[in-house]
Amino acid sequence: MSNPIPEPYYEDEKELWAFFGLAYYKTGILEQGVVNLAVAMQARGVEGITVGDVDSLYDAFDRKTFGIIIRAARTLFDFPDGVAADLEKALEYRNYLAHRFFLSHDADLLTPEGKRKMIEELISILKFLNPLDETIDEFWMGAWEPLGITKEWIAEQFEAFDEHRKKTNT
Repeated sequence: MSNPIPEPYYEDEKELWAFFGLAYYKTGILEQGVVNLAVAMQARGVEGITVGDVDSLYDAFDRKTFGIIIRAARTLFDFPDGVAADLEKALEYRNYLAHRFFLSHDADLLTPEGKRKMIEELISILKFLNPLDETIDEFWMGAWEPLGITKEWIAEQFEAFDEHRKKTNT
């Protein structure tokens, strides 16, 4: 389940940057979910798959763009039409945030009203991305289940990692 979108405190100068970071971060989380799905679908076709095989599958996506990752996942997984279209829109949002958001709001940066408008747009983007991310999470988790990677197993791994981290103070 996605974390709720925080209520903006418009008077804080850092709020715009925090919401931009949150929206851009969410596109990265969504991208990783699509990678998880693509790797799971590829791994299901490998007889006697090993951890090294899975690492190699993940490594193959390391330098790929989000658009290429989406196309790869679409060849491996039959997304419902609405989800496929939403992924394309998420890609547009990601590219907009990375390349054009601040350029398109150059004058808005100069006024409190403009910054409020920018924050509201970022919240709108987050409201779109959050449920899509939850949907993609369900897809990739379901794709890993036949390989024994279940929600419970993942929770156990996080718990073990957290315990290790506490013991080693890292």
